[in-house]
Amino acid sequence: MTAYVARPAKRRRRTNAELETIDQAIIEVAEAEHPISLRGVYYRVVSRGAIEKTDAAYNVVQRQLLKLRRAGRVPYEYVVDGSRSLQGILAWSSIEERLRSVVHNYRRSIWDNQNHEILVLIEKDAIDGVVEPVTDKWQVQLGSTRGYSSETFKHTVAGVVRRNTHRGKRTVLFNLGDHDPSGADAWRDFEAKIRGFVPDADADFTRLAVLEEQIQEWGLLTRPTKMTDTRASGFVGGSVEVDAIESSQLRSLLEEAIVSYIDQDRLEETRRLEADEQVRLRSIMGGAL
Repeated sequence: MTAYVARPAKRRRRTNAELETIDQAIIEVAEAEHPISLRGVYYRVVSRGAIEKTDAAYNVVQRQLLKLRRAGRVPYEYVVDGSRSLQGILAWSSIEERLRSVVHNYRRSIWDNQNHEILVLIEKDAIDGVVEPVTDKWQVQLGSTRGYSSETFKHTVAGVVRRNTHRGKRTVLFNLGDHDPSGADAWRDFEAKIRGFVPDADADFTRLAVLEEQIQEWGLLTRPTKMTDTRASGFVGGSVEVDAIESSQLRSLLEEAIVSYIDQDRLEETRRLEADEQVRLRSIMGGAL
């Protein structure tokens, strides 16, 4: 008797028309949302109904995005990878180049005459490049906790909080992270450790995203919560990655939160001083430029 061995069913290959639909969705998402992470592109394409929400579909988006970038249909700079970067070298071709850089890049600190200083802590490196345009614009320090951050990183942040507290300035720490058992608990642990290092800390710890109300209001895509997570007990509903929030929406959320802590009169004073100092710099260095 011949023995027959069951074979797994072959996955149906996507047609060229289906792939072109996915490609078009990727192009539109990248154009509208850049800078955006790969995972952010995937969530946007799923939300448009161009592809299903599965691990296999994620791989398809990854492959198609790569092809589109290599074909010049999606600019490389539209997609950011916060987990990998080159460390810059600060060096100059000439004294003149250095002086031009000083004049061009001079910015007076926004926060010196403010009552607060803000830190932004993201849970994952992947969204670093997504929110960096906002933190750079408002001169806000940006750091990645990578889940449960190290004792060394917490001690470094505690040092900032301590210095601000002793100067009579409140530190506001914003968190952007996943809505899942570990994500929520990691932020609780982070605050507890900072306050342990600085018992008299004048600081506010605010989780900006992902919040339960945002999941409902923005219709964010969920994924099954990992019940193997030791912190899953008592956690209700699906989990949501911060990448599921539209990149532009995440930047707007963060920028509004930052601006809400800025005294506008003091900001205008800083801007006036900055403009005057830029004129002085050009005058001082005029002969060398």
